[in-house]
Amino acid sequence: MRAAALLLLPLSLALAACSPGGEGEQAQQQPDSPVAVDKLKHLVDLEAVGLSVPPQAGDEQMDVPFGSRRAAAEATLASVLGEVLETGANAECPAGPVETTSYEGLTLNYQEGVFVGWMATAPYLPPQGRRELAGRDDLTLVEDSTLGEEFAIGDPAALSISGLFDGAGDDARVARMWAGVNCIFR
Repeated sequence: MRAAALLLLPLSLALAACSPGGEGEQAQQQPDSPVAVDKLKHLVDLEAVGLSVPPQAGDEQMDVPFGSRRAAAEATLASVLGEVLETGANAECPAGPVETTSYEGLTLNYQEGVFVGWMATAPYLPPQGRRELAGRDDLTLVEDSTLGEEFAIGDPAALSISGLFDGAGDDARVARMWAGVNCIFR
């Protein structure tokens, strides 16, 4: 499994992440096998304004910004995210009722049928540890967070990607990241 790589895109924040199945595994599979074809599309950029799929396997870039209709968002991401693991709803979210669709490592959040947020775990997390990420000019540690070792990439008062480290030390790893509307109880 390849690890995620942290990238800053001009005009928007983005995190490129890979799902299981790196290039070495692709080369060992038969070119006409369904698994080999499926593994060709395995990147998704996690952005402060939604998700995008960079050009892969001859396809154009596909953007899924917040505000997209649920059916369109899920159809666009189907070949990248794989099988839906679970769907659900939470009427008790601080931001109002949220419906979810969960894939391995990524949950998409909807309100009234509109894509409004995402929450990511492994394998959609950057490989850099706290020491490397803390050196970024656009990363802010959130002081006195009730969630733990919280950080934001970008302007926390505007469009940003939030996350949690799994500890306070320099070797701590990113445990979770999110953007947009999420069920987070502070």
